[in-house]
Parts: sequence; structure tokens; C-alpha cells
Amino acid sequence: MTNIDSPEFCLSKADERCQLTPPDLEATRERLSKVPEGYTKTLVKALKWAFPDKFKSEEDAYMVFDAMKAVIANGLKNKDLVGLEGLGEFRVEPGPGVQQVVFTPERVLIDTVNE
Repeated sequence: MTNIDSPEFCLSKADERCQLTPPDLEATRERLSKVPEGYTKTLVKALKWAFPDKFKSEEDAYMVFDAMKAVIANGLKNKDLVGLEGLGEFRVEPGPGVQQVVFTPERVLIDTVNE
């Protein structure tokens, strides 16, 4: 998928002209076959539970999580402000010698934590 803001930057496997090629779903499933632990696993299980008609397995739900990570990372790579409604914003700021990723939570998230 071509990035709308920067057409020369692709968000999925593509050739040098950013032409899409079909994803290798089996290779992706193999890479994601070990669902991680902690809150990532909790999120994956919640996705599977919330959408039982969409996800046949935790691996299927993890593929969505993996795609979300890629979109966020690519947005930051493009120096975009990546806002996730109800959570907050990710942005890139210059740091000492390297760039820093900064997350600013939305007020609703802060209020939820403080209830």
C-alpha cells in the first residue's frame, strides 16, 4: 500500500516502483506463529474475542496487531504525527545524536488511569 502523504514510500512489500505484490501470507503466519506474552498477548486475545467472526485464531488477530505496528512505525519514519483516538499521539523529536519517539496520552486515557 502506498503512503498517501509520501507516495514514494510503501507500507507493504513492493517493487522499486512501489507496485504492490501479493503478501506471502504463509511466511507471515510462520513469523507470527508464536504469539508474544504480556499485554500484547492480552490485546491479541481481546481482538479474537471481540471479533470471533473475523479471526479464526490468535495468529490471525496478531496479524492485525502486526499491521498496526507497521503503520505506526512507517508514519513515524515519515515524521508524521501518529494520533490514535482515545489513546494519544506518537511523534518523533530530535534527541542527543538520535531521534526520540515521544508518546503523549489523550486526556481521556489519563482520566481512565486516575479513576
